[in-house]
Amino acid sequence: MIKKILILQFWLFFIFCSYLSLTSAPPEALHDYSDKLLHATGYCALFLSCHIAYRQQSSWYQRAGLLLSYSLAIEIAQHFIPHRGFSLADMLANAIGLLFGFLFSKLAEKTGLFSALGERRSTV
Repeated sequence: MIKKILILQFWLFFIFCSYLSLTSAPPEALHDYSDKLLHATGYCALFLSCHIAYRQQSSWYQRAGLLLSYSLAIEIAQHFIPHRGFSLADMLANAIGLLFGFLFSKLAEKTGLFSALGERRSTV
């Protein structure tokens, strides 16, 4: 049961991130923050969410690769959305966020934080 909840939390967060990325006018509250900081933070959280949900089924580089591909797809899609556009700087911020997500996941595993989820620690 807990595994299904962990997978559900990832997909709900993924849908939420997709909505924010593909809407032509992001929520007004987001305009007060640095765009690149939001990108990095969002992709860090997305990696951690994916890692928690799928750490037993895939390696970290598979998760990072898929999320980086998703990031590219979102940037390409934004080219066709009014008031949005493709940005290499956004891609870089997303990649930095994925890197920090990876580093945080390794730290969490070393400290046993994920053991609270009732699963064994990942070795990859």
